[in-house]
Amino acid sequence: MKQVVCAAIIKEGRILLARRGPGEHLAGHWELPGGKVEAGESLANALTRELLEELGVKAQVGTELARSIHHYERGSIELIALATDLEGGTTHLTVHDALQWFPADGLTRLTLAPADIPLLDVILAGARG
Repeated sequence: MKQVVCAAIIKEGRILLARRGPGEHLAGHWELPGGKVEAGESLANALTRELLEELGVKAQVGTELARSIHHYERGSIELIALATDLEGGTTHLTVHDALQWFPADGLTRLTLAPADIPLLDVILAGARG
């Protein structure tokens, strides 16, 4: 099973999500930005690398907030959300076509990546209280 890390970036009651671009798996779905963990790589190092590759941004990666297993037709993943702070604005998007802040109560109107939904429920519940 593939391990995938994602960034839980929350500020002032809003969470940062990225939309998968055309031609990508799950195109048009919003997700927590991140990517696959390579062999021998720590979760924090994997997320730091993925955010630099996909968004062109440096990040400070903190503690694990939640994890879940999701089964796609293409295979199963273990998705792990880590508390993250960005060290600057994005310089480019590679697999996404949009990056946007959303209020925690505004996610129900979005088409979310299925694997992210249970993580977002846990992350946002923790952010509220």
